[in-house]
Amino acid sequence: MRSSLFWSVDVMKIDRARVLRGWTRRELGREAHIDEGTLCDLFAGRRRPTFGTLRALCRALDLALEDVLVFAPQGVAGTRLESAVSSS
Repeated sequence: MRSSLFWSVDVMKIDRARVLRGWTRRELGREAHIDEGTLCDLFAGRRRPTFGTLRALCRALDLALEDVLVFAPQGVAGTRLESAVSSS
């Protein structure tokens, strides 16, 4: 029997990388070509990012997807952003 894995995003790592670059969230959005409202919702935990959004953020901040993705078995709480996808 296969167990399901859920993913979540460690948005604090993204925010730390942004701060270390000296960027505002608006500047991060501009660099990553992401709407400021989308970023606001992401950091507030109101919206799950797509992989395209994550990829754009990681490129702008010189991070790997593996740096910000957290995988956990089904039923284990994720990080700040809620778990969204399960593999079968």
